[in-house]
Amino acid sequence: MSSDRARASDDSERIQQISYSVAQAHTATGLSESTLRRLVREGQIAARYYGAKILIDAESLRRYYESLPSERQVDRDCAANRLSTFE
Repeated sequence: MSSDRARASDDSERIQQISYSVAQAHTATGLSESTLRRLVREGQIAARYYGAKILIDAESLRRYYESLPSERQVDRDCAANRLSTFE
């Protein structure tokens, strides 16, 4: 019996969340709820609807988040823009 419980516990730990509410996506990414709704409307993040509720696709949200520049990329781009303006 205990091995069945351990196996069930292992299975539950492997279950991945497949969608987020707008509020959950906001908490996970720090993006505002209005920005998330706009990204869904513009087709930049995939979503499904359950009645009026928006269910944001977890993989699509992850891909979008990972496509955002890191702080270093932003600093480099800003520095490059400053240099090119003064040349």
